[in-house]
Amino acid sequence: MKAAVLEAIKRIVVKDVAVPVPRSDEVLIKVKACGMCGTDLKLYNGQYSARTPVVPGHEYAGEIVEVGKEVKNLKVGQRVVSDPNESCGKCYWCRNQQPCFCNDLAAYGVLRDGGFAEYCTASEKGIYPIPAGLGDEAAAFAEPVSCVVHAMDRINYRSGETVAIIGGGPMGQIHLQFALHSGVRKVILIEQEATRCEMAKKFGAQVVINPKDGNVRERVLAETDGLGPDVVVEAVGRAETFEQAVELARRGGRVLIFGFAPEGQKATIIPFNVLSRELTILGSWVNPYSYSRALDILTTGKLDVQSLISNRLKLDNIQQAYTLMMEKPAGFMKTIVFPE
Repeated sequence: MKAAVLEAIKRIVVKDVAVPVPRSDEVLIKVKACGMCGTDLKLYNGQYSARTPVVPGHEYAGEIVEVGKEVKNLKVGQRVVSDPNESCGKCYWCRNQQPCFCNDLAAYGVLRDGGFAEYCTASEKGIYPIPAGLGDEAAAFAEPVSCVVHAMDRINYRSGETVAIIGGGPMGQIHLQFALHSGVRKVILIEQEATRCEMAKKFGAQVVINPKDGNVRERVLAETDGLGPDVVVEAVGRAETFEQAVELARRGGRVLIFGFAPEGQKATIIPFNVLSRELTILGSWVNPYSYSRALDILTTGKLDVQSLISNRLKLDNIQQAYTLMMEKPAGFMKTIVFPE
């Protein structure tokens, strides 16, 4: 079969490899569509640790073509998605309902082979059937949407709040749509790329601020009665936007760190400002217990993910997908890779 193999930092090669053999508790999946995200780029650039060589890709949808002898609830021919974060179920964190901190988390596409291939294997316990009527492209968004579902659990929006989202990429746009359906009063999106600003307006953002147009803090204060937002979502993954999020939040506000900053990158905040303003700083790490809800939400059609797809590429053109992620040309949002 064909697979895109990350052999080393900034070296991705499409080549023929053996079709993986599922273990007794696994299934073999024929991959139909696999999304590329910022994590894939950070793995490629060496900003996040991976096992190499490895087949990246963790946002995939496909069809079961083989089942292990111990698999009980799945069958050949089912269309499925797979939670790429497989926990052990035995350690302290798993036994205390925090599997995202599992000591032996087997992250597909990072520590074991993922979905940038014609076939991949996955454990039965992480497999979710795709609901009828949900296409492969939309189903491939189950993983990023599940991460936002977990973030929503962390934020716990309250009716009438004001929200600022820093970053209008795919995840920022998904956060925007969730916030708009959560009963908040106003959502402000901060983004400098024109196409993404227009998309946010299309989705219903009441205010869109382009940092190129002037002082962001002054404009956010003007839109929040001089107080600042109740909630600030950092959806970029940079030290400077983390610092900006802390500065923008109102007294007593909540700051959600969702963007995936490079490992080891440091930011500077003033402890007294956090103390005196009684800020709550929250992290949101992967997607525990949220895959089923993500699929349910995608099935309703209330969440528009199709508009987030700007590029569709074959597996042979995987290098182009990474180049698009790095250069982010005008109009670029997200690439879906098709192994067939």
